[in-house]
Amino acid sequence: MVRLMNIKKQLTIIFYSIWISSCSADPIQQPKQSSIKPYQDEHINQVAKALQQKKINIVQLGDSHTAADYLTDAARTRLQQELGNGGPGWAMPTQVDGMRLARFSYSNNGWQALSSRTQQNENYSLGGLIAKPSVGATLTIKARQQEAEQTVIVSIRQGQGDDDLNIIDANGRQIVLSAKSKDNQWHFSKFNAQFPITIKAGMNFHTAIGGFWVRNSNIHGAVFSALGINGYQLNQWDRWNSQAWQNELNVVEPDLVILAYGTNEAYNNMDIESVKQSLLKTISQIRTASPKSAIMILGAPESLKNTAGSCGKRPAKLTELQNMQRDVATSQHTLYWDWQAAMGGECSMKSWISQGLARSDGVHFTSSGYQRLGLALANSILAMRNRY
Repeated sequence: MVRLMNIKKQLTIIFYSIWISSCSADPIQQPKQSSIKPYQDEHINQVAKALQQKKINIVQLGDSHTAADYLTDAARTRLQQELGNGGPGWAMPTQVDGMRLARFSYSNNGWQALSSRTQQNENYSLGGLIAKPSVGATLTIKARQQEAEQTVIVSIRQGQGDDDLNIIDANGRQIVLSAKSKDNQWHFSKFNAQFPITIKAGMNFHTAIGGFWVRNSNIHGAVFSALGINGYQLNQWDRWNSQAWQNELNVVEPDLVILAYGTNEAYNNMDIESVKQSLLKTISQIRTASPKSAIMILGAPESLKNTAGSCGKRPAKLTELQNMQRDVATSQHTLYWDWQAAMGGECSMKSWISQGLARSDGVHFTSSGYQRLGLALANSILAMRNRY
């Protein structure tokens, strides 16, 4: 039976070009102290401090592995067991077909869901999804478990003449939701509410919502937000309004931003240098938008084109892509979590399939497989508390 590696082997802290081999006696791979540069040292210390103070805000962006919210919910649950429930995190603007959030459900009457994967010519903010209301449309967002009163930040854009939106929360509180300026640009509105909340539109011909950031009003505990789109690739962030998503990240102020891409890039046989340039560009933009955030790259997991032979057939460029991700983590001083190592290394997917931990497509995992991986990721993050 495939066993997960010691959790500390899955988290690699990298500065400049110094790399400690995975066979190092130190389970958390790190360079000599003299090579630590102030930039990364400052940000890793901030993550450690947030963990120690039991109030950490984590945002993961990725493809279908993130959009399913199984891995991220397992990580969220583990962190909240240890640090306290900081809130359910990000809620997509309305239910989108094929996507799931473990902590939210929706009742939609008249709101149109749009995704930057299939509708490229819209004005998107962070996450690449929007919801647009028809006249008189209503949308109810429910928490799947009992939550305390929440502080909500909404990304919203409206045009001249658009009506304000009206919200009623579980306590009957009435809240007016509108953009700071109705200029067709993205703005942010903040309010406190008890879920469920119901949003009612009037005459809103230019209004769009990009998402809801939901966190306990006392700002304690762990928050782990999952922003994923099925089939997505990192270069498709170019379909988002660059200024808008960077402004949103600045407002949200995550302690840690996790980038979980690579499966689709490898499967689609993309040019690895092009993928690298997209990753470098995104890291630079995140650091400009949210200077205090640490960044973690999740290495692409083992995946298969088919299951023939003893190990199956990997996408031709998967190994090259994984090596590139690791190299970028080294050069850009980011955290790196080796997803494939957490599975048991190369040639592990068929074993995961046989154990019921991965699906027969050789790409996706079962809920139990994602839960195992999410627990490993959360434990790796928690292990940072006492290292710095």
